[in-house]
Amino acid sequence: MDTSKLFRTLSHHVMCLTVLSCPALAGTLSPEFKTLPSNRTLDVIVQYAQGHQPSLSTGLKLASINGGAIYRMTAAQAAIVAAHPEVYSVTPGSRAVFASDSGNGNSQGEDRPYDFMPQTIQPNSNVNNATFQGFGVGVVVIDSGINVNNDLQYLVVDAENFSSDSDTADHYGHGTHVAGLIAGKGVNSLGADHIIHGVSSGVKLISLKVLNSSGASTDSQVILAINRAVALKKLHPEWNIKVINLSLGRPVYEVSALDPLCRAVEDAWMNGIAVVVAAGNQGRLNTANTQGYGTIASPANDPLVITVGSLNTNNSAKLKDNLMTSYSSKGPTLIEHVVKPDLVAPGNKLAAVLAQGSYLGLQPQSVVFSDRGSSPDYLLLSGTSMAAAVTSGAAAAVFQNENLTPDQLKARLMMTTTKLPATTYPVVVTDPTGATAPVTYTVRNDLFTVGAGSLNLDKALAAKGQHIPANQNAASPVAVVTYSAKGVIRIALKNYSTVWGSNGSTVWGSGGSTVWGSSDSTVWGSGGSTVWGSGGDGSTVWGSDGSTVWGSGGSTVWGSADSTVWGSGGDASTVWGSSTVWGSSTVWGSSVQSPTGDSAAFGSLWALDGSTVWGSSTVWGSSTVWGSSTVWGSTLGGDPDSGSTD
Repeated sequence: MDTSKLFRTLSHHVMCLTVLSCPALAGTLSPEFKTLPSNRTLDVIVQYAQGHQPSLSTGLKLASINGGAIYRMTAAQAAIVAAHPEVYSVTPGSRAVFASDSGNGNSQGEDRPYDFMPQTIQPNSNVNNATFQGFGVGVVVIDSGINVNNDLQYLVVDAENFSSDSDTADHYGHGTHVAGLIAGKGVNSLGADHIIHGVSSGVKLISLKVLNSSGASTDSQVILAINRAVALKKLHPEWNIKVINLSLGRPVYEVSALDPLCRAVEDAWMNGIAVVVAAGNQGRLNTANTQGYGTIASPANDPLVITVGSLNTNNSAKLKDNLMTSYSSKGPTLIEHVVKPDLVAPGNKLAAVLAQGSYLGLQPQSVVFSDRGSSPDYLLLSGTSMAAAVTSGAAAAVFQNENLTPDQLKARLMMTTTKLPATTYPVVVTDPTGATAPVTYTVRNDLFTVGAGSLNLDKALAAKGQHIPANQNAASPVAVVTYSAKGVIRIALKNYSTVWGSNGSTVWGSGGSTVWGSSDSTVWGSGGSTVWGSGGDGSTVWGSDGSTVWGSGGSTVWGSADSTVWGSGGDASTVWGSSTVWGSSTVWGSSVQSPTGDSAAFGSLWALDGSTVWGSSTVWGSSTVWGSSTVWGSTLGGDPDSGSTD
């Protein structure tokens, strides 16, 4: 599903302070309310301040969720509710959420239908191995439903509907395909040249339908499903629910701490469920001159979840033949600059179970085929949706092999990835209908494109017993631009000290809580800034001499001038500033941040009514985005980066 139009039209991403002439807010009111008539009625998500459960007399309460509730009220009433001292935030419940598949028509790759997906992440994978893999582990598929056929028979233990459809059937075709990648048994392809099966056929599948027959949903529906997954874990311990797969997303509207989708996935995470999320398919988006960087969707932008980008297997079972897809969304995340994706997995032209008669199954470009007989049993889809499903299947296998926390699982999967070479290469995309000329995209295997590397299930299973302490969290670090003593720009990595305050330990910490190594083999670094660098000095990110970050002479950050961060000079194609970084007038742009963002590199993606991002004279100041009256300020308990003034 192409959601780029949603990204293009966004003009607000942080927060709005006063709307509809409301009083000073105790909580925050989403910017969308600013453009709504005061008498417009809509569903809203009210998140309560920690430890509170206010009795609100305004609006009609529709449902309770963890830490809040969904109400139906007018925009004016929403502003009043946001001013309540026990309310944390108020956001629309109708924000559009879409499946994270990119279809098949514009995907790059060979025309041959077999994709070698299981063998790519697990070279000796076969249908017998998959039958027992993930046995006894519950995987919640929050998607468009699951239609059970021979390949999925006896796997689905529960099916519920939260979508605008009237039943639990998969009329769109996305959820069934995702379920096939996770757990398909390959029955309908037995006897064929290639058996098409999923990663872990021993799992229990729980289908919570949120995407309707058009592949669309809303924040409210997705949050209700996530909350239901948490409840089902407690109601049915025999299902052993350990994984939620979210092959869906939407644009980022605010910091993750305020985003109701992010808060919902973090609640699931804290209740012992690993949440695997598709990164998004906006890697080709260049409307803001960022070459697809900064396009990670929500809730994939959340620091805790496992965010997955999409690889092209290149019609080979060998990991060394993998290439990144051009459409896979890249980090860092908007606003917070969290390092995402966390890892990448096969996601391009993957074959999996077809939902007969579904929307996707009837599309000409979604190639349906059968290895035997006249009735099609499988189809090909591409996208980070598919990569997330592959990762969820792998997560179930690891959970069956070892009792881990979600944070331990995330660290394990990232630790055991296969590192991709630090190369740049062209990807040619051809519309199979011949309607347009081929388009060439440039892909770079950098930190914000491939994360920790390519999923390697064999290595993850072999690392049994090698895990972080159970009380540490694996929140993804934050990318921060720094200067060396010589004035060279580098990207260092910072950490959230806590995520929702459960404890102060982090995986990527700089004071003795490092993961897998202390020198050249360090991932995320003993100094908090080395990412598998060979300089071993705590300042190299993927470099070879201790001072280069994807540069050519030890002084650039994937750019061509000392002051450029993956730009080409001091012009409009520069990201992270042309002459200053986080400076007095430049915010991720080429000159100054205008009220509409027209002259800045990130354009409308970063505009906020003429207010600056990261401040005009101070950072973390009282009148800036991260200020004392907005986010991470006195209202919310301080800055998550321990007072940094980057």
